[in-house]
Amino acid sequence: MAFSFREQLNKNYRRWISKNIPPRDKVTLNRKNIFILPTRHGLLFVLATALIFIYAINYATSLAFGLTFLMVSIFILAILHCFNNLNQLTLASKSSPPVFCGEEASFKVHLSRSTNKTHEALEFNFPDSNSSYADLVTRDLEDIEVFTLANKRGEFKAPRLRVQTLFPLGLCRAWSVLDLNLSCLVYPKPVPFVMDQFDSGASGPDESTISRKGSEEFYGLRNYVAGDSMRSVAWKNVAKGQGMQVKQFVDYVDRNVWLDWDMLYGFNVEERLSRLCYCVLKLAKTGNPFGLKIPGTEIEPDTGPEHRRKLLKALALFGVD
Repeated sequence: MAFSFREQLNKNYRRWISKNIPPRDKVTLNRKNIFILPTRHGLLFVLATALIFIYAINYATSLAFGLTFLMVSIFILAILHCFNNLNQLTLASKSSPPVFCGEEASFKVHLSRSTNKTHEALEFNFPDSNSSYADLVTRDLEDIEVFTLANKRGEFKAPRLRVQTLFPLGLCRAWSVLDLNLSCLVYPKPVPFVMDQFDSGASGPDESTISRKGSEEFYGLRNYVAGDSMRSVAWKNVAKGQGMQVKQFVDYVDRNVWLDWDMLYGFNVEERLSRLCYCVLKLAKTGNPFGLKIPGTEIEPDTGPEHRRKLLKALALFGVD
């Protein structure tokens, strides 16, 4: 019952947050989106203040009254400074690099402050992730990276970012929960795969190499050698007095490598994508042209970093709405 109540409370809280703090690429914190509550130490501080005040009333001790008023003043100032440490802080989203499934995604956030304002001991984190820290004291601008685990391929939208501070005394915690439209592309997790079936030995820029023994296209002439077939002798050249020469024919063989969806028969969708991802990474290092054929997409053979990114993106977004 208690678990259901907490679950319902969290659900209502998320709904209220979504309604009152909608997604934006750039947000400036103010009284409308900053929340503040006492910390555990703050509650103990309030309890100690109350006990001293009760003691002062019972024993009419002016020193105890003075200490009580001092502690109340400190607590009020802590609330004001804690709130002011986040107030007018501006956060903006920046583009984030792609990662492979199972890695930590790095989301970049741009911080800026208004004139004559400083922000200290700022903490940024996503739910169930490690925190990043920043200060805007000597600098007006700063870029930070906040990390979270990307465990699903495709277009990964980051959860809401929490920014909080305990400045200056740790008695209060001010925070805000923001959706900065942070996202990144998550490639399939590469799984090692035996690539013996790929002949990627071409080393030149041409898309084909020549097999000397063939029968398709005329390649040239060479001098007759005993044992050559008389059918391949260029008799017209013999008639012209140019001697016994033999015609050479060759087959031009396409040496482009194709990564084909059907070559991974027996694997499910994610297993195929993971192995194709591994093949893309390995073949990209050879510098030889290669292409990709998956259902609904065919990318012609090419080389270079841009081609590599194009193939990985196709694999990442395969079957994703």
